[in-house]
Amino acid sequence: MSKIKPTLHQVCHLVCNLGLAAALLIAIAPISPAQAQTSRVRATPAPGLTTAGMTFQQAMNVGYAASRQGDFDTALINFQRALMIRPGNPYASAAADNMAYYIQYERVSKRQRAIDRLQARLTTSITQKDWVCAAATVDQLTAYTQPNSLNRERLIGQRGEISGLLDARIDHGRWSTVCAAQGPVY
Repeated sequence: MSKIKPTLHQVCHLVCNLGLAAALLIAIAPISPAQAQTSRVRATPAPGLTTAGMTFQQAMNVGYAASRQGDFDTALINFQRALMIRPGNPYASAAADNMAYYIQYERVSKRQRAIDRLQARLTTSITQKDWVCAAATVDQLTAYTQPNSLNRERLIGQRGEISGLLDARIDHGRWSTVCAAQGPVY
């Protein structure tokens, strides 16, 4: 990946003349699970959690039942309750760790699916020369990047280049054909 920022003329040449929709996608990369969330799910009992009058076995059974139904948050709470009753129990500890992992994995997966949808929409909007949609999509993708990261800086630069295409009114007849109307974008 080049560290040299292309000029507006170069981007216009790539996108308009050569039809390379990937010209604006160079800075968007999938984010690793470690980068995706700044706060991790805790497998240890949260402050203020009570046992709600349950026995160890009841808490474990409710946790297992919730886990089988895919309700990982409820399962985690009940495994944490079991840990409060029997601190250090290896089964309750392993179950709570597993639920924390599943919850974290779901968050990362959901985030990655959103990024993938936005990248697909950006590719379509660039291919169809819908610069309004491309600008809105880059704005949305920027929200998924880490503050002060190189990817954020690249997206901000690309957004500026798209703004130049909008200001020049290049292919204005194709604008707003990809994104659904959600109010003024530009």
